[in-house]
Amino acid sequence: MRSIFTIVFLTGLTVGAFFVFRLSLTQTLIDIDIEELATYRPTDRATHTAPELPLFPDIRERISEPKKTISEETSPAFKETTISEIKKENHTPPPLKKTTTGQPGTLTLHGVVSATNAQRQMYGVLPLAMNTQLSSAAHAKLQDMFSKQYFEHVAPDNTEPSDWVEGAGYVYRLIGENLALGDFSGDLDLVTAWMNSPGHRANMLKAEFTEIGVAVGKGMFDGQETWLAVQVFGRPLPTCTSIDVALKTQITENQNLLEAMGANVQTQKEALEASEKKSGDEYTSRVDAYNTLVAQYNARVGETKTLVETYNAGVQAYNVCMAQ
Repeated sequence: MRSIFTIVFLTGLTVGAFFVFRLSLTQTLIDIDIEELATYRPTDRATHTAPELPLFPDIRERISEPKKTISEETSPAFKETTISEIKKENHTPPPLKKTTTGQPGTLTLHGVVSATNAQRQMYGVLPLAMNTQLSSAAHAKLQDMFSKQYFEHVAPDNTEPSDWVEGAGYVYRLIGENLALGDFSGDLDLVTAWMNSPGHRANMLKAEFTEIGVAVGKGMFDGQETWLAVQVFGRPLPTCTSIDVALKTQITENQNLLEAMGANVQTQKEALEASEKKSGDEYTSRVDAYNTLVAQYNARVGETKTLVETYNAGVQAYNVCMAQ
């Protein structure tokens, strides 16, 4: 009986120990799982990179590229002011020859000038100023007539009054020449004879003349000793600021350059307009190159316009001065 009790007790103890061991093992597993869970990191599970989502198929076609603006070139329109033509006048009435004879007198340079200015004063015209260059031209003409035995405004070798004046260094706008041959009794007689001749009178009283040169001399002419007298009237060319020739040359060079640049601009513009694809890096680069060329062209147009304006102002001032 006691043996049976012992067997039952040991059996119960064994079963209880088994359940205690099972419970202890289960708790241990739970602790391990909790510890592993506490140390879990998402990257520990990733073994490869997740694939990127593809772009929407037509997104590049739907996002339009900003259009490049093609610059416009400036149309050059330069109008240069015309330089007024300098009109030089030469008044030469037919030479006066005194045919009547009488007691010859003496002619003097200053006496002729004084008598001439007296006539101008009488008719309300300003007196003439003596000019050494005009007197030099008159003297050269008088000597040439005696030497070559002619009594005309134009010499046998076609030398004209203007040639003598210019040879003396006189820059003129207006000149006139009176000639006289004969035995005059004095300066007043000579001037009176000229005043009685319409053409010579017009020269002597012409208000536009401001200066005079005179030469008188006695010598052999056509086999007889006689007097020759020469009056040269003049109005000098105004002293005006000369036109800037270098500026004119620069304008011409710029215009030639603009013509060549303009042709290049037009060629590139036509090529851009003919492009089927007006986008992308290549097209953008071509537009940038074209715009740079247009900027250079327009800058040159502006520079040339300024030069032309400066040149025209100079020409206008010159024309006003020359009209005095």
